[in-house]
Formats: sequence, structure tokens, C-alpha cells
Amino acid sequence: MLLLTMWMIRMRRTQAWVISAATSVLIFGSLYLFFFAHRRGGNIYRLVTVPRPVERTNERTLVIAKTQDADTNWVDTLLQEDNLLNSAVYTVDAPNTTASDTTLTVPMNKGHEVMVYLTYIIEHYFQLSDVTIFMHADQISWHNNDLMNMDSALMVRRLRNDYVYKNGYTNLRCQHDPGCPAQIRPTLAGGKYNPDVPEAAVIGESWKTLFPEERMPAVLAQPCCSQFAVSAEVIRRVPLMNYVAYRRWLIETDLDDNLSGRVWEYLWQWIFTGQAEVCPDEQVCHCEGYGVCLGSEEYEEFFRAQDEVRRLHAEMEHTSLGETVNSMRNKMAALQQRMDEIKATALTSQ
Repeated sequence: MLLLTMWMIRMRRTQAWVISAATSVLIFGSLYLFFFAHRRGGNIYRLVTVPRPVERTNERTLVIAKTQDADTNWVDTLLQEDNLLNSAVYTVDAPNTTASDTTLTVPMNKGHEVMVYLTYIIEHYFQLSDVTIFMHADQISWHNNDLMNMDSALMVRRLRNDYVYKNGYTNLRCQHDPGCPAQIRPTLAGGKYNPDVPEAAVIGESWKTLFPEERMPAVLAQPCCSQFAVSAEVIRRVPLMNYVAYRRWLIETDLDDNLSGRVWEYLWQWIFTGQAEVCPDEQVCHCEGYGVCLGSEEYEEFFRAQDEVRRLHAEMEHTSLGETVNSMRNKMAALQQRMDEIKATALTSQ
């Protein structure tokens, strides 16, 4: 009887120890995930903090960064055409607003479009559309795709949600130049300074603050120019407090408005994909992303013709001979006509 009693006491102690140890592991594991796991920079494999939606409605929100004098009427036109499209147009240099004012603005006019993008994500983290499109205010811009007439409105109309869902993060610019294949080689203090890419040194120094747990890549690359679309799931892979910290860095950094914005131009792909280089095939991007499809020969012909038109235009500015100028103009007109034919084919290919 005594032996049985001692055995039961020992078993109870063992059970109590196991329960205590399991509880400790659970507590310390939870604390680690809460305080440290979310700090791992652009790693896409962190915990998803919001349940994945069961089904999509295919709603999209177009987020625009603008100044007071910028014309964004093209956004209003898009909204009238598409009842699944919403907009959030932020005026970065708006005066202090009142409670009744509907003007969207930002806590500080700094970092160009970056402050707008981060502010929108922070304010709408739990109410995101299936796809959020982040763009600049100008409808026509060289930042956009040449095959789509450099037209922001046309790009929004043609952007395919399925392509964004598949990739999670999609740079709206398909053309690699500038940005790919190796635009930024970040450097630390004492490294070689490249005056043509001043943000390389700045990124190197900023990296330690923005991503303290992440090793800095040797190269950062994606097509320019900070215009992209992201699915709600991918935005939420990054904890909300990370976005808050990124915006706080933007507000507090000593870097000026321009340079603090340029730092981020080649960081978005890291934030949303965890990859340093995201340079998808140009033709695949055009065709799968926008339904603008061409064979390799026509695609290459279009951009060769475009380069030749630009070369002739630059040469013509330094030529005064009438016959030579007329010959250049005729050649440019023929090239432009061929480019228009190729574009027409591409835009009707979907």
C-alpha cells in the first residue's frame, strides 16, 4: 500500500512538471512570435495576421498620390466606368483639414508617393479591397508602359486581377529599363559611391534601421517607378506595426523629400515578396498582366523603332539642313506608323 501511494505521488509530480513545462513553452513561444517574428523585414513567410477571405469580390481600390495642382479627372472617369473600382486620392500638400473636410491627406508631405502608400495601408489594413493599385497622379507618364500609350487609365482598365492574385505583388511597369537587371547595389559607409545612383549608399545605411533582422542583399532590382498592384493577402502578410514603423522612419529620417522617396523605389518588391530582384519577362508581363500580347519579333521591332525615332529626333535638333531634316521627318513618320500598327495589334489581342 505504501509503495502504491508513493508511486501515485510520483506520477502526479511528473504530470504537474509536464503541464508546467508545456505551459512555459507555449508562453515563451507566443512571446517570441509577438515580439520578434514580425520584425523579419520583407520575409513573406511570416505569420498571416488576418484570416484569408473565403471568396473574392474582385473589388479594386486605386490609391493615388497627388499635389493640389495635379489633374486626376481620369480617376473619376474610371470610377464611372467600373462599379468594382474604388479610389483613394491623397493630396500631399493639402492645408490642415477640418473634421468636415473630405480631402485625404498625409501626416507629413515627405517621401513623395511613399507617405501616401504607407498611410493608406495603415488606415485600411483590415478593410482592403481584393486588389490595391498604387499609382502616381499623371495620366500620361513615361513611367507607364509604352505599348499602352503611357496611359495610366488604360493600364488600370486592362490590369487583370488574376495576374495580381497569382503573383501577389505586380509592378505595373513591364519594361525593364530603368530598374532591371541590377539597378541598385547597396553600399555601407566607406563603400564606393556612385553619383548616378545616390540612393545606393542611402539604402545601405537605411537598411539596418528598416530591416534590422535581415541581411542586406547585394543587388536590389525591379522596373522603376513605384507603381504597383498588390493583393490583400500579400499586404497583410506584413504585420501592421511594420508599416507603422516604416512610416515613422520616413517621418524621422534626415533624408530629404526626394531621396527618402527614392530609397523606397527598389524596396517594395522586398517588402511584399521577400525577393531582392523581381524582373519578370516583359512579354509575359504585358500579355498575362494586361492582355497586350505580341510575338517576340513584333515586340522587338516595336522597341527598335521607338529607339530609332528617339535617336533621329535628338539628331534632328542639331541639324539645320532642310533636306536632311525632311528626310529624318519622313523616316520618323514611317517608323511611328509601324509602331502604331503594332500597338493596335497588341491592344486588340486579348
